[in-house]
Amino acid sequence: MTSINRRSLIGRSAAVAGGLAIGRTALAGAAPSSRYSPAVIRAQDKTEIQIYHIWGTPPGGEPAASPSPMTQVIDAFNAQSDSVVATPFTPGGYYETLQKTQADMAAGNPPDVVSVPWAFLEYAVDGLGVNQLPEVAGDSFDNLKGLLSETAWELVTKDGNIYGLPWGLSTPIFYYNADIFEQAGVDPTVMFNTWEEFGAEALKLQETLNGNPAFSLMYNKDWPAQTLIQSNGGRIMNDDGTFGFTSDEAKQAMQTIADLDLQGLYDRGAKPELRQNFIAGTTAIMQGSISSLKGVYDEAQFNVKTATWPKFGDKPVVASTGGSFLANFTKDEAKYEAVVEFLSFCAGPDGYAIWNQTGYVNISNNDLPRIDGQEPAYAQFDAGLIRETNWPGARGVEAGSTWDVYCERIWANDISVEDGVQQAFEEIQAITGVE
Repeated sequence: MTSINRRSLIGRSAAVAGGLAIGRTALAGAAPSSRYSPAVIRAQDKTEIQIYHIWGTPPGGEPAASPSPMTQVIDAFNAQSDSVVATPFTPGGYYETLQKTQADMAAGNPPDVVSVPWAFLEYAVDGLGVNQLPEVAGDSFDNLKGLLSETAWELVTKDGNIYGLPWGLSTPIFYYNADIFEQAGVDPTVMFNTWEEFGAEALKLQETLNGNPAFSLMYNKDWPAQTLIQSNGGRIMNDDGTFGFTSDEAKQAMQTIADLDLQGLYDRGAKPELRQNFIAGTTAIMQGSISSLKGVYDEAQFNVKTATWPKFGDKPVVASTGGSFLANFTKDEAKYEAVVEFLSFCAGPDGYAIWNQTGYVNISNNDLPRIDGQEPAYAQFDAGLIRETNWPGARGVEAGSTWDVYCERIWANDISVEDGVQQAFEEIQAITGVE
């Protein structure tokens, strides 16, 4: 179990000397006027690296109105590098990205850099054979390491070895429609105080919403379930490596959402619908990642506010980390230098300043301004976070997705808490071999 807090995330000064020297040139990929133009000749001399990440438009998807910060980082890198061109691709979400990575590795064509969630570090190591970053970076590793706060590196460390660049560090918060709260006469400081008060105030919101559900839990349900269970004194995995989600504290926490669902207060819609329901004003509260802050602000046509999680009585909120690291799967050692140049730009002042627009918490040593609305996330960091559940073994992705499915079923009252937790435990035990 890794506990992270804001004090330990604040690192050394913003400027870190000794970073890789990076040249200046035109944006790679611009349409040439001739196949023999200088731009084409320069591009042919560059080392190409493939970047798989989740922050773009997947195949068949509708492009965003404005490029994501990750796209902007890659474009800015390409614009100034004389020796490397980074080619991005978005297979989909984390699961689709890992499946694509696994398939391409099996075909002998591994991507060079992949966004891998913290929860699947063990899977990346045991199931995919991710490279150790110091071996890729060589003599440049100390410079690269100095760009990010020391504690952030713990999230990509297993058995003393470092396996990637810490990148998007988030935590789950609540977004709420302050206009609907005002119409319903709901005080957010009351509603987000305890789960008991949350349920009582949600009934007022439901009436204002003409009977629609008051709130939703976004993303894979195993992620909010972790913070929910931890805040009631339980754990998904215990410190000794055994599973803890069968405890009474865990079951009580899971029952809380199931009970709210029975009152019609919980939006059990399909994942793609939940965000749109909130943006459209048909629900009043959406649990999501702090990383969505900029996107939610841009999309919503109402007054958006943020809050931390309700408590269980007097128990403190114990939130989990979210987000991912940039892992390297390059098998061609001739590309190592190119990969390190890209990662150094990402973590350096220019790249990270672009990335910092997202809403993710700043884990770099760059002195960058906070965004309005991040207060609940930093409050959770100050209190201390638990690392997102790292499902063990080469089949860790399968174990995590199994628990996710049961969380969704339990909260929609498709299965009882008792039966759902027990069945999940038996299936995950068989997948991982952990008692």
